[in-house]
Amino acid sequence: MENFFSKKMSEKSDYDLQNIVENKNDFQEEAYIAAVEELEKRNLASKELLEQKKDTLENVNSKVIEEKLAEEEREKSFQEVIAPLIPSKDYLFTPILIYSNVLIFVIMILSGVHPMAPSVESLITWGGNLRSITLEGEQWRLVTNVFLHGGVMHLLFNMYALFHIGGLLEVNLKKTRFFLAYILSGIFASLASIYFYDNIVSVGASGAIFGMYGLYLALLISKSFDVPKESKQSLISSILFFVGYNLFYGFTKEGIDNAAHIGGLISGFIIGFLYVQVIKQPKYAKIVSAGLVVFALSATMILPKIVSNKSGEFQKAMSVFVENEEVALWMYREDLSFIPSNKILLYHNRLQKEGIDLWDANLGLLTSLTDTPSYLEERIKLLSEYCSLRKESCIIMQNLLMHNKPEDEKNLEELNLMIQSKIDELQKLN
Repeated sequence: MENFFSKKMSEKSDYDLQNIVENKNDFQEEAYIAAVEELEKRNLASKELLEQKKDTLENVNSKVIEEKLAEEEREKSFQEVIAPLIPSKDYLFTPILIYSNVLIFVIMILSGVHPMAPSVESLITWGGNLRSITLEGEQWRLVTNVFLHGGVMHLLFNMYALFHIGGLLEVNLKKTRFFLAYILSGIFASLASIYFYDNIVSVGASGAIFGMYGLYLALLISKSFDVPKESKQSLISSILFFVGYNLFYGFTKEGIDNAAHIGGLISGFIIGFLYVQVIKQPKYAKIVSAGLVVFALSATMILPKIVSNKSGEFQKAMSVFVENEEVALWMYREDLSFIPSNKILLYHNRLQKEGIDLWDANLGLLTSLTDTPSYLEERIKLLSEYCSLRKESCIIMQNLLMHNKPEDEKNLEELNLMIQSKIDELQKLN
């Protein structure tokens, strides 16, 4: 056996070679073998020594084989781990969806969004689903919110769940059906969220993922997958545990959108049973897919007509309110300490048209907001009181212009303090 030590041993004396053989435990096995082989060339190796060399050589070869097998096993394990993350012909959308979610999250973070606790404003900016906005012509949020996450832990948990269920479903179901079911489950989850919640910004892939678990459960129950009885029962149990635990956790912890979870689960379950018919009768595949898409689009168009959007109405009213307020506060941007007598009537009329009338208009806007959610009632009440005080201050300013009475100046100062108090109360509600 030629090895690294063969040349070294050829240069050593007989005494040095014998010393290596006698103290074999102090040397590497390859060095010991090379020393024996050199002694053998010099006809100095005994039969017993050659037998020992043979045993050592077998031991070395055995270790080499074991290391090679271990290395192959490590490579195989690594390949098995990363395989579900590599797109292929029959397994395409699961890794693409995972990469898309991660990429969007990274871009958000690089743009300045907090990685652990993104603000509500940033989630809305990036496409979060909120009833008051989505139902006002921004139905695209029903899809975009499925690719957003409320922090790195939210993202990791959802991507792990998608990694697991995607690997089970996509290859067996066919990739286009899987992708369509995922997107539609996400849309129906988003619809459920804004149907039940009027002031929650919904983000995350969990609604769509719940849909995939519902779909897989339907396929298992209907025996559409060729799964051994023992494995089937285990899979059903694990799915039910996953769904049950997460729904229970969602009901016990504030801020989790269980409506989206349940909406996704039910829609996925229904889609699953529709796919059962497609598996049995492939000729209906296009009809079922087209029908699901049409139904989802119809639901997004019909929902604004059947869901009360009081928050949206409030936001629209506030847009007009702010415009009126900006105009009606003109007198605080001008110096009214001295007005020529020939302009008193002009300013008196301006206080009426660009003051009292606008505050009356804002009071009318607030009065038109009926059956509002409880969290808006206090705000509307304070805004009404604020408008009334502003209107009253305009009336006193008119009196000051016409009569210039000291008591009016005192009343105006008191009103301004009351107005500031209402502003402070409103800011506390933000």
